[in-house]
Amino acid sequence: MNRTDRRRQGHHRLSGQTRKAQHVSALLADALVHHQNHRLQQAETLYRQILSIAPDHADAHHLLGLAAYQQGEYPRAIEHIQHALQLNPRKPHFLFNLALALEKEKRWAEALERYRQAIAIHPHYMEAWNNLGNLLREQRRLDEAVEAFTRVLKAQPASADAHNNLGVTLKEKRDSDGAIREYREALRLNPSHAEAHNNLGIALMEQGHIDDALSAFQQAIASRPSYAHAYYHLGLAYLWKEQIEHALACFWRSAELQHNHRKPVSVRSIAKSRVKHDLEQLTYLHLQRGVTEIPPAYRKTLESLAQRIHRTDPSAMTVALDAREREALAPSFNQILHRAPAERISEGALNPHLDVSAIEARYHSSYPEIIYVDHLLTERALTSLRQFCLDSTIWKRDYQNGYLGAFLAEGFACPLLLQIAEELRTRFPGIFRQHRLVQAWAFKYDSELRGLNLHADASAVNVNFWITPDTANLDHERGGLVVWDKEAPDEWDFKMFNDERNQPMIRKFLEEQQAQPVRIPYRQNRAIIFNSNLFHETDTLVFRAGYEDRRINITLLYGYRQKRSLR
Repeated sequence: MNRTDRRRQGHHRLSGQTRKAQHVSALLADALVHHQNHRLQQAETLYRQILSIAPDHADAHHLLGLAAYQQGEYPRAIEHIQHALQLNPRKPHFLFNLALALEKEKRWAEALERYRQAIAIHPHYMEAWNNLGNLLREQRRLDEAVEAFTRVLKAQPASADAHNNLGVTLKEKRDSDGAIREYREALRLNPSHAEAHNNLGIALMEQGHIDDALSAFQQAIASRPSYAHAYYHLGLAYLWKEQIEHALACFWRSAELQHNHRKPVSVRSIAKSRVKHDLEQLTYLHLQRGVTEIPPAYRKTLESLAQRIHRTDPSAMTVALDAREREALAPSFNQILHRAPAERISEGALNPHLDVSAIEARYHSSYPEIIYVDHLLTERALTSLRQFCLDSTIWKRDYQNGYLGAFLAEGFACPLLLQIAEELRTRFPGIFRQHRLVQAWAFKYDSELRGLNLHADASAVNVNFWITPDTANLDHERGGLVVWDKEAPDEWDFKMFNDERNQPMIRKFLEEQQAQPVRIPYRQNRAIIFNSNLFHETDTLVFRAGYEDRRINITLLYGYRQKRSLR
């Protein structure tokens, strides 16, 4: 081969490489158009085509991981972005997006490290600093979080997001005045910052400035009309002002925004306990209550999943969903398909024969404050509230232990519940004092699984009452609540004493404090009223199988957490 032939061959080789590079560039451009327009499946197809041509294309691996992240497939996202980083470890946005996916998988330490690596490469990567601060706050490393947000504000003093994030952190450090100052600064910089309006409202409510808080929540909604949390807090503000109809309207608007949207089911698996409950409830509504508006495809899909559950590993808590099942569940799974009426009762919801003076005296003479009250509700109120819980398809939160939750902001609100909450406060002023309702929920349990783990609640007074008939409880000495006679330390916050990972720490604390359990057996229409700062857990459950025999407890929280009482 002479020199001319060699030059010609080299030219052909170069031309081939150029054509290949041009083809890859064209594919990438097309993929990005699909990606930016949320056509993720089409984008993924093109990214894979790029990788079949150029297996070491770091951007294609990264973008494939990003598409997986956006579809909720976090393990796959981590795999692809890690591959991209092996090919190009100096890309800070690769590290940033890997940290996001690691957070979703609750791999907190790794996520923190990736944010720090991104910042080490690009010290002025303020979005990474912000996320680092938020994650540090979630990990209760509040001083480090303050430092991160301060770093952002030093570089970007006009960052409304950073001021808002710093405000949230200061509030968790119990510096409400500092938090309010930061929220107001965020709003000065960005008057349409919905989160800052909402957070300002929460802080103002805690300080008792209800009218100012109400205005803040209204401005949050004006800035973002679909802001469910702002509607919920606006509902609380109206409730505190005793404008019940406005409160109910806000609570239901919050629920509609969170559930009645018919969005696709994005999760790849669902809790077995949710499948079992929803199928039981739909069968009950159809056969016992004559409800006909349940979509047949929803029930058929649940039946198919239930059959598959019987063939799977009993220890597994979830069942996988394929694309067809996700599509079939989509119109109904997140929807409040049926809501039963539970109206106010004109003659009152609380038992008129309760001895208020004796109950208040018992509460204040006990240390710590733990009492129970039998026959809390009238028979009419008890029956109506139980029917509301049985009939309403509001049980959208599933928990690891197999129980389901319904919350005030997510469909649990009804006129009767708010009546009960207000009557408790007004009938027992010696217990509730100035404290107003701040949260309410109900939990519905599976007869075969255990209930709530050891925890405390961030409020002043806790009311917990049960509404399932006693005939469902097969162990009349158990099935209720165990309250420990030691309060959570002041420096512990809600996230700390409600984190599943902290169970050993809590039990060690109780052991060191020589805490003793107070066991209150289950009884229908029995209420336990106690200092919400006390650790408590569900007692051993042995209930009959069957939908109507599921144990249902209702919790009402009043006021904000108080410092530990000393005697």
